[in-house]
Amino acid sequence: MSSQKIELNLSELRSALNSLDSSISEFKSYTKNFHDSTRDELKSFNSDFIEEVDALLDNMHNDSQTQLLNNLDAIYQAGDMLLEKMKETDEKIGTTIRSNTE
Repeated sequence: MSSQKIELNLSELRSALNSLDSSISEFKSYTKNFHDSTRDELKSFNSDFIEEVDALLDNMHNDSQTQLLNNLDAIYQAGDMLLEKMKETDEKIGTTIRSNTE
């Protein structure tokens, strides 16, 4: 039997997931603030291109941000599910080991 020890640092994984979650929230607010403040700045311009720039901002806001945030949310959800499964498995193995040593 191998003497190597497998250690799961679940608190570090939880900390990384919490950091990702707060980063997602922060990114959401930055993209919304940038979009809204840029649009407000454009209102004072008198140019034929302002409507096109406004449409471009909408496109960037709706496409790029949405896809990136969806991907980040998927990574967070997968990590959270992995963490829960690791906890469950660790507890089951611990219970089995304890019952075999008694």
